[in-house]
Amino acid sequence: MTKRILVPVDLHQESDRASLLEEAVTYAKAVDGKLILLNVVDIDFDSAMVDRFSDVKSEYANAARKKLQDVAERRVPKELIEDIKVSSGRSYSKVIDTATELSVDLIMMAAHKEGMAEYLLGMTAARVVRHAPCSVMVIRTS
Repeated sequence: MTKRILVPVDLHQESDRASLLEEAVTYAKAVDGKLILLNVVDIDFDSAMVDRFSDVKSEYANAARKKLQDVAERRVPKELIEDIKVSSGRSYSKVIDTATELSVDLIMMAAHKEGMAEYLLGMTAARVVRHAPCSVMVIRTS
């Protein structure tokens, strides 16, 4: 059975992102899996202020999608990519929602943001681990 692996990628954490994607590629190859790369633009697009600027949401999403595609081209073999997705909202809830919606077998994510190495898990990772509909592999990147 091919494993569907959701990999939430923080585009602002370059060293963590490189380590996470390296681990995800290695694991996907080992289990004959496919990767679904996800970036969550963590801005409250439901706020009334953002609604007044209708292009803001699409501009952020388009920029994130382009950057994630660039990262994928450099770090992930094409044959391992099932999909590249960008979502907006709270990171932990969008990761959980996407995992549920796509019925993934596994979520692979970084343990914490750069500069927070003293913590076992960051808030997003901890919330995903507690509420995910599938197994979660947390990658310590530093």
